[in-house]
Amino acid sequence: MDQKERQLLTHRASDELGKFSMWLRLYIKDPLDGKRAEEMVVDLLDGITRECFARGADMIGHVKSFLTAEDGSTISVSLIDMDIPPTVQNRFDGTEMVRGELIVHVIVHGMWDPQVREASLDFTKGFMAERSIEYEVVNDFYEKEKRIKD
Repeated sequence: MDQKERQLLTHRASDELGKFSMWLRLYIKDPLDGKRAEEMVVDLLDGITRECFARGADMIGHVKSFLTAEDGSTISVSLIDMDIPPTVQNRFDGTEMVRGELIVHVIVHGMWDPQVREASLDFTKGFMAERSIEYEVVNDFYEKEKRIKD
C-alpha cells in the first residue's frame, strides 16, 4: 500500500461520513399545492434517512433538500435528528406544481458514499412510483476519492 492509499484509508477511518447529492427533475400528474409538496419532500427525506439507518448508518450528519416549482416557488427542508421535526421554509403561495427541480443532500455517519448513494436512489425510486411522480436524475454525486493534499 502506497502513502496516498494509506492517507485515504486513514482519512476515511476518522471521517466515517457518507455523503451523496442528487438533482431530480419532477413531472407530477396530480398537481401538488404547497402543503402537499412540503409533505412529499419531508416524507422523502424521512424515508431516505430511515433507509440509510436500515443499511448501517448510526447518526445523521445533515439531510436537506431544496425544491423549486416551475413558477419559482420554493420549499427547503433540513433534517438533523429523527426525534426533532425538520426545519421547513415553504415559499409556495397558491402554486400548484406539475414540474419541479429537487436537490437532495444526504450526510450520515457509519456508511460510505457509494452506500448512501445506493440507499438514496433505491428509496427514491419506490417513493416516486408510489406517488405516480415521474422523475429523471439530472445529476448525482458522491466522492469516489477523498481529496488528499499531496
